[in-house]
Amino acid sequence: MLRKAFVLVPLLVSLAGLTQAADRPWIMVTLDKLEFTGNLESWPRYLPNPLMLASVVGSGGTYHKVAWPAHGWLTIPDEGAALIPDTEAIPLFALPEEEMGERLGIALVFLGNDTEFDWIHRSVGPLLSAMQEVLSRGLPLAGPSGGTAWIGEPSVSDLESAVAGKYGDNTLVGVFLRYFHGGSYETATYTAEVGDEGSRIRFQYSVRKVFLPDGLRVRVTLEGIRVVENGDLLKGEIFVWCRTSPGFTSDGTGMLQTTFTRLPGSGHYSLSDGDEKVFSTVLFEGAVHPFLYVEIAVWDEDEPAVGDDHDQLGLFCGLWLPWRLSNLPGGEKLLTIPKSTPSGEVLIFLRLRLL
Repeated sequence: MLRKAFVLVPLLVSLAGLTQAADRPWIMVTLDKLEFTGNLESWPRYLPNPLMLASVVGSGGTYHKVAWPAHGWLTIPDEGAALIPDTEAIPLFALPEEEMGERLGIALVFLGNDTEFDWIHRSVGPLLSAMQEVLSRGLPLAGPSGGTAWIGEPSVSDLESAVAGKYGDNTLVGVFLRYFHGGSYETATYTAEVGDEGSRIRFQYSVRKVFLPDGLRVRVTLEGIRVVENGDLLKGEIFVWCRTSPGFTSDGTGMLQTTFTRLPGSGHYSLSDGDEKVFSTVLFEGAVHPFLYVEIAVWDEDEPAVGDDHDQLGLFCGLWLPWRLSNLPGGEKLLTIPKSTPSGEVLIFLRLRLL
């Protein structure tokens, strides 16, 4: 009996190690909800508001950067909400728990787009670099009780000064800066507000601990769209931009590991109200580490060169954390996603399948 016990002990230790490896804890920061009040268009006042976000979040010497959305902007009315909790969110940071430092810093800059459709895709680099430089300031000192105190941390005004002149002709809506100290990060949700009397953004963000099962793989397929309202009198000139990401890069840039897909590759589809377009296009297939992010923007093409900007019919920002992916009923789910803006309305048909 004693010999059998010695055989079982290393086996149990081995199994415990496998369980730990299969459920690796990660710390994530997500933007869960946006509410906007005000108007960013001086003329004509009835136009909806084009919002963008630049984000840098860092801990333990690792900084993750997000420019959102990937192309264009979020079209939101004067008093509108976007990113419904539990179904949509934006990943801002994700790092294995053992790599976290004693401080977690979050810097956000909200902008109003000045009609340059590809600005945040092509020109956001200097803004993100300035935000990271501010976020990295501060020195840790050993406290009298054995903890760590930080000195020289910047303020919100320091961040605003650092980014001035680095967002082109776009409108600065507000900046946000916060540090968490102590090195222990559990799941919690917070609410904050930035802006002034002319335009304000109230938003909800979360610091989360998630557990990643080993070998979690998924395929994402955009099956098609149905144009409910194309924003034009007759046929709309419709195109779709997609961004998928299973996590952040590990090459030192700290950007989302991204696959872009444009449908069609160039030009547009001529679609009337009520028309459907079938794609059956695989947007992503592979392992997630530790999340799956799917961004789909449907646009009606116009003529920005003559002051007629593209009209956004809908923007979907789906974030699936490991537990949600692992529990897809039957390992597969077809989603019908209704999205609308003041410019139009669309249904998006998206399929998720575990591999």
